[in-house]
Amino acid sequence: MFEKYKPKRAVLGLLATLGLLACLGAQAVAGETDESGAMQLEPMVVTAEKRKENLQDVPSSISAITDTQIIDSGISTLQDVSNRIPNLFVCNWGFRGNSFVFVRGLGAVNNDPAVGFYVDDVNYMDSRVFDSNLFDIERIEVLRGPQGTLYGRNSLAGVINIITKKPDNEFHVGADQTFGNYGLMETDMHLRGPIVDDTLFFGFSGNIEQRDGYSRNDYLDKDGDDRNDKSGRAQLRWTPTDRLDVLAQVDGEQLDDGAFPVTSLNQVDSDPHNFSHNVEGEHQRNSVGTSLKVGYDADMLGFTSITGYRHYDDDVINDQDFTAADLYWAKERVRDDQFSQEFRLSSPGDSGVWQWIGGLYGFSEDKDHYLQMNYPGFGGVVEDAHSDLESYGYAAFGQITRTVFDKLDVTGGLRLDYEHRSIDYKRESAPFAINPDLTFSDSIDNSAVLPKFQLAYHWTDSIMTYAGVSRGYRSGGFNTGFTSIADASFDPEYSWNYEIGAKTSLLDNRLMLNASVFYIDLSDQQVTQLLPTANTIVQNVGRSRSRGFEVEGNVLLAEGLTMDASFGYTDAEFMKYEDPLAGADYKGNKVPLAPEYTFNVALQYRRPIMDHFDMFWSDGPLNLLVRGELQGIGDFYWNTANSIKEDAHKLVNLRLGLESEHFDLTFWVKNLFNAHYRAVAFEFPGSDPVGQAGDPRTFGLTLSGRF
Repeated sequence: MFEKYKPKRAVLGLLATLGLLACLGAQAVAGETDESGAMQLEPMVVTAEKRKENLQDVPSSISAITDTQIIDSGISTLQDVSNRIPNLFVCNWGFRGNSFVFVRGLGAVNNDPAVGFYVDDVNYMDSRVFDSNLFDIERIEVLRGPQGTLYGRNSLAGVINIITKKPDNEFHVGADQTFGNYGLMETDMHLRGPIVDDTLFFGFSGNIEQRDGYSRNDYLDKDGDDRNDKSGRAQLRWTPTDRLDVLAQVDGEQLDDGAFPVTSLNQVDSDPHNFSHNVEGEHQRNSVGTSLKVGYDADMLGFTSITGYRHYDDDVINDQDFTAADLYWAKERVRDDQFSQEFRLSSPGDSGVWQWIGGLYGFSEDKDHYLQMNYPGFGGVVEDAHSDLESYGYAAFGQITRTVFDKLDVTGGLRLDYEHRSIDYKRESAPFAINPDLTFSDSIDNSAVLPKFQLAYHWTDSIMTYAGVSRGYRSGGFNTGFTSIADASFDPEYSWNYEIGAKTSLLDNRLMLNASVFYIDLSDQQVTQLLPTANTIVQNVGRSRSRGFEVEGNVLLAEGLTMDASFGYTDAEFMKYEDPLAGADYKGNKVPLAPEYTFNVALQYRRPIMDHFDMFWSDGPLNLLVRGELQGIGDFYWNTANSIKEDAHKLVNLRLGLESEHFDLTFWVKNLFNAHYRAVAFEFPGSDPVGQAGDPRTFGLTLSGRF
């Protein structure tokens, strides 16, 4: 009975959020005495549409997090980012290669991502490397909805942009040292500055993290998900003239983690952080990447070239029966090389009523995938499956905006996208075959036309409304584990996104309030299905639709006192889906991993408690920082059959810090009340459901220094 009223409750949540922000903003005005306008929210510049723009002037659903907000809220992972962004849900479980990212109910499980992930304009094509520690970050941008025109393939749900800090004429030296429960020790460091003033600059930054596991393998008497990783980045920047900017980067990561603390759902619910496996889960990853970005601003246009190369080695061992019984376990090895090149031309920043951008993009990827399934409980069978996957693609794209009557912006865009994929596959077993031995080669070609049309009307300098329609596309591909050759490949999927929204800066820029409403039609949908062999395949199953809204804002209540809030509602369900494996019709079922709502409310207060703090080389005020966050995720289902449900849960985070000119000391707590929830839940056909518990309460102390 209550199900039918959930949209009403979501609307009430939206209205409550809007009303709370408006009332608090009005109180801020009532208490404001400085008529100079000094008390204002700082404008935020983003590059989401591949040019520098004020966030409030971009007619799209974009959320951005600045470097100050990253530090104040303690963001260090993609999961932390998702907790702040409406209708963004990230499911991290098992090992750091399992990062399932969903936006507005659209995403991917054990498949090419449906959300584009970019670091300094370089596309990370495989979601196995999404879950890396974030350090020395300038800004994080999240674009919701299909971004096919400017970003192309595999961005039909949205895009996440990570922008790192760049060296300049100022020396920046700093380090953060964190100590926490579960043996946490984490170090961040950075050094940036000039080699030749105004011309040549360098930058180095790094992160080291070690901690014990949150879960204990009782059978082996070992931690099951401990962490040990190192990451680093080096930059060299050359600006011989005011027009030319060249940035070369290299980054690397090495990690050695425990993996897959998965057990029965009954134990997850009753004893969440204990499990028993006879095979120890392991995850080792080594990755390296390089990029070269060249930007040149001429009088009539701007030119940008972005060259990227990425390589990673990924090795995983996991107990596939998730018990202490010696039934079956898996070993997986992935070797991946990716190369990408993009050339862009764009109008100059002062081009008046015409704004345009266009370019060419190309990529290639060579992936070697090896999966060994061991069945000691079934006669000692060992099955080896080796896949050599190659792909390459090209795209041409353009977008143009014309301003009419000084207030109306008319935008049109188009991208032509082509991709070729091929596979050489071999599967063999000994001493006998559970699945028939198989050798085959195949190739497929995918192409798409991805248009975009948008209208934006600027009612005033601080109020803008917009409406648009855009198409997204995720390419087809090959499965690397299947029982029938008919399931070896799958076709592309496509989405149409219809959206209207508003962006406002009110009360003399003390209140920013943005909202959007969307409807998404997804056809030829790619869905991941679990096999009795403890493997997965991707199949095209039909259509789904997603509809909902987002609202987010921040308000400056008084000097030093701010409030951030966001609320997202998603109603995503299958319009056509007949599962041939289960022999069931799932039409009308909810799309998995699509929470009904997400929300975040954060209240932060920063004030001086000493006007002069003359210790530890500091000569300035000593500030107190207090921040509290309430984050929530609504009901959703883990599987297409809607037989495994995750109930809504909420997390509370707190931060308390002392800040001086050169040093900060911060005490933090995540999941203050130790809320119990599942990080994942699933069931293979013929087996009982299993899952993994979400992170418990963690706390620690961070000492930060900078000069």
